[in-house]
Amino acid sequence: MTVAPAAPRLIDRGDLLAALDRAAASKVTVISAPAGSGKTSLLRTWAARPGQPHRIAVVQVQRDQQDAQQFWLALLDAVRQASAPASRAEPPAATPDFNAPAMVDRVLSELADAHGGVTLVIDDLHELAAPEAPAQLTRLLTNLPPHVHAIVTTRHDLRLRLHQLRLAGELAEIRAAGLRFSERETRELLETSGIALSEAGAALLHQRTEGWAAGLRLAALSLAGHPDPERFVTEFSGSDRTVAEYLIAEMLDRQPPDVQDLLLRTSLLDWVNGELADLLTGRLARNGSC
Repeated sequence: MTVAPAAPRLIDRGDLLAALDRAAASKVTVISAPAGSGKTSLLRTWAARPGQPHRIAVVQVQRDQQDAQQFWLALLDAVRQASAPASRAEPPAATPDFNAPAMVDRVLSELADAHGGVTLVIDDLHELAAPEAPAQLTRLLTNLPPHVHAIVTTRHDLRLRLHQLRLAGELAEIRAAGLRFSERETRELLETSGIALSEAGAALLHQRTEGWAAGLRLAALSLAGHPDPERFVTEFSGSDRTVAEYLIAEMLDRQPPDVQDLLLRTSLLDWVNGELADLLTGRLARNGSC
């Protein structure tokens, strides 16, 4: 009988959970890191812990969300559900005369009326493409009531004017370096996935992935059925099929056609000069990929 390999599952990242707990003392926490860094998994683990003292209002921004009204209505509904979980009120409906500043005031009013603490979570905020969204979000985040904390996740820094919060010590920031798996966490992930790998092999895998959460999980999936795990680790790189498919789906396919063409053409080069490198990083930054 063949036994199916254990599927990778969430592990307890105690240091990061503690960092989120400390961040809750601030008004706003921004978690900014590229795709596959473990932002959403971290939030889910933090929110689902037994005895979680915070009432949590979660909004998952839809992919390439262009409609600001739909975002704000979802945010308002999430706040209402967190404030009064037993309420059976109908979700707020869209209107043809949407007024974004008035909606911000409405959300702030609902938050102010909520009894006890509320944590507002906005996941994948980089997907919100409405032109006026940054200004309205800045207004929301800089005027939160005293008992409200907000957590924002994004793949890249947004045009939010939060400098006053930073100066006041009310802005906590967690970035890619803070989300990377440690060697200990890498070994734990392998163990929970049922993968036997030597200490040296686990250290090499951690080095090759640089602690990137998605890379480690994809490696674990491939390792589960590999006849020679140690050799797999020595050969593992970004050209591995599972990693390449992930990068294509999450990075390349989400770029405009002209950027895709530029990336494909330059991928053949062993090196590029400074001018071309600046062009590449500039185009990717404008499209939220770095």
